[in-house]
Amino acid sequence: MKKMYTLFAALLFLQYSFATTHIIQVSNNQFVPAAVNVVVGDVVEWDWVEGFHTTTSLTIPAGAAAWDQQLNNGGVTIFTYTVTVAGTYNYQCNFHAPAMAGTITANSSLPVVLNNFKISPAKAGAALVTWSTATEENTDHFEVMRSTNGINFENIASVPAKGNSSTLVNYSYTDNAVPANYRYLYYSLAIVDKDGKRALSDIQMYKNVNGSSKLIVSLSPNPISRPGHLMLQFNSEKAGSMHVQLFDAMGKLAKQDDLSAVAGLNNGHFHIGDVAPGTYTIVFTMDAEKESYKIVVQ
Repeated sequence: MKKMYTLFAALLFLQYSFATTHIIQVSNNQFVPAAVNVVVGDVVEWDWVEGFHTTTSLTIPAGAAAWDQQLNNGGVTIFTYTVTVAGTYNYQCNFHAPAMAGTITANSSLPVVLNNFKISPAKAGAALVTWSTATEENTDHFEVMRSTNGINFENIASVPAKGNSSTLVNYSYTDNAVPANYRYLYYSLAIVDKDGKRALSDIQMYKNVNGSSKLIVSLSPNPISRPGHLMLQFNSEKAGSMHVQLFDAMGKLAKQDDLSAVAGLNNGHFHIGDVAPGTYTIVFTMDAEKESYKIVVQ
């Protein structure tokens, strides 16, 4: 019995010794990345960047431990959680829900040893998805998944697998329908066994060089009621900040703020506060990019 316990402890040690740590930045009105795919034994780490937030579990697999942790510069700035049960974990920031939410998808293990999963430009309007496997066992096919926000993915293709292999196998798929109105896209692979079991790879971001050059992707709501938050999505070439200015009808600066950014698609919010009702011009500036929009405050 003692030998069995010692063996079990050794296996657990090996599992967690090779665990991967997935870092999620917490700032503005977003968890970045908002969706991560992990393997049981991996560690998820939330790193505070700015603001006053929580990371709070909502729906989690049976047997998993719930969590509720505040993150701010006056207290805890890093929180870690070890994933022990396969399944889907949904969580949120209690202060900025439902806009500020995230998802962790945990696989019990990957049915293949996956290598070199990457996305690269093909011809105009197309992206080349490539990956390879070092080993396969009972693998049926791969589903190529694409997302415009890094959270909600759709299956765009099915690629047959080798099935059983102990040598390197290369795969590729050309996405000829890359949405032209998005500067950044996100890809993942679903690995499907012959018995129907699915596991998800990590998520790769792809910069669509032929995509929209716009800084601001969306603004809502408009009109906006006081003292509401103007929700926005914006693109960023690199980590940094975007300057936001709100001008009244006379051109007087009413409010301004800086929103932190990571490379890719960002979610943010701008506090309108108690400015007087009327039509305003809101100006967004990031490096050499500058865009302005009209909003109505009710």
